[in-house]
Amino acid sequence: MSGTDTSKAQPATVTNGAAPTMILVRPQLAENIGMVARAMLNCALGDLRLVAPNEPARHERAIAASSGANIVLENSEDFPDTRAAIADCQWVLATTARRRDQIKPVMTPKRAAAELRARIAAGQKVAVLFGPERTGLDNDDVSLADAVCEVPLNPAYCSLNLAQAVLLVSYEWYQSGCEAPAYELVMNETAPAAKDEVLNLYAHIERELELCGFLRVEDKRPSMVRNLRALFNRAELTEQEVRTLHGMVAELAHGSLRRARKLGIDVERLRAAPAPLYTSKPLFDSSFCDKLTQLFVWRRDVRRFSTEPVSAAAVDELLEQACLAPSVGNCQPWRFVVVDDPARRARVRASFEAANANALAGYSGEKAQLYASLKLSGLDRAPVQIAVFADPDPDEGAGLGRQTMPQAVQYSAVAAVQTLWLAARARGLGLGMVSILEPEEVAAACEVPDGWDLIAYLCIGYPEEEHADPELVRAGWQERLPAEKVVFRR
Repeated sequence: MSGTDTSKAQPATVTNGAAPTMILVRPQLAENIGMVARAMLNCALGDLRLVAPNEPARHERAIAASSGANIVLENSEDFPDTRAAIADCQWVLATTARRRDQIKPVMTPKRAAAELRARIAAGQKVAVLFGPERTGLDNDDVSLADAVCEVPLNPAYCSLNLAQAVLLVSYEWYQSGCEAPAYELVMNETAPAAKDEVLNLYAHIERELELCGFLRVEDKRPSMVRNLRALFNRAELTEQEVRTLHGMVAELAHGSLRRARKLGIDVERLRAAPAPLYTSKPLFDSSFCDKLTQLFVWRRDVRRFSTEPVSAAAVDELLEQACLAPSVGNCQPWRFVVVDDPARRARVRASFEAANANALAGYSGEKAQLYASLKLSGLDRAPVQIAVFADPDPDEGAGLGRQTMPQAVQYSAVAAVQTLWLAARARGLGLGMVSILEPEEVAAACEVPDGWDLIAYLCIGYPEEEHADPELVRAGWQERLPAEKVVFRR
């Protein structure tokens, strides 16, 4: 594992002497000295002493093997014998893999680390002896120590190289004073999901599983639902993960309605539940932003519809979301009229035909031919038609923000149309806006109060064709303008 961060300062224990001194007795290879230095610095140790080394600590092979632990090698000291190396110490620990015929306390690395830390806290200087790579410490070296450290390993094979032995003791010493939690779920910029978010996710998943027929066996449904909830509970979901799962389920559910109807499932009942709303602050990551951009690209004025029905529950859900749009003074001036009656639709259709004929008369030449070729089938085929009006003077909002810009009421209703449009597209539905109409005729057909302003007449249904670019671009009517053509800076 690699984890070097040169932007962080070394702990004080590397240089201030408030840590065990590691003493290598007659080390043979420069590479081993370098790897010992690396092991020590991993555990915030910096005091290294060498007794009669075969090769110097600053040898190029030692520096290479230390992987950047140069500070330990540069500050190391050489001594002619073990007695000189421990002369200033009050307590010495000897490491060995073999029992010697000496009466001394024998400790595991964990117990030895506690003893080392306690004696350092009492103001004592302590050291740990490590023997040569081939033979380990001899009896004379062990006799100089106050205690012995044995590593409990496989008794049939407990051979450690020098750096491993140093790392084991150093690690236990470091861990004995480490306050890092034994377990931590790293959240980064998100947070654990609140239970209401998780329960909303369960409702969303279970609803779609019913729609696709996965939960169609009634006697098995309770246990299957419990098992799914247990699975997600074990995952300790974050807010971001809950939002991701909502998006995944929504994407997978686009094609579920056709299958649900074939299986005879009561789609209307299952779709009646409102879409879950969140009570916690959302965090939108780059993946969500990319998806949002795709939604903007695919939010197109659909002009060719399938006649496949759209459930009333789905329409209600879209209208609920449209009502989340912003509005001036929070007056919420939008008024949605769902036009189901065939006679009313016929009146709107007649208004379109008259207005369309007048519009065609206003063009000539190739433009007239192109206009006549444009297909506008929404009024004939779209299963859902909604007239959107704005109440120009609603009681709500107490007039806030409307004195100087009364048209902000109509703008607010336009925002609701855009919100509805995006919500429909996110569910695989298309939306077309019919503007070739006489507003007075539509208002009369819908029998709305006098003064309501027609904002849009919308056709909603499943698209007969899917395109990322507008049909008017493909037909050659009008290219999209680049942003620099419509952005001005002052």
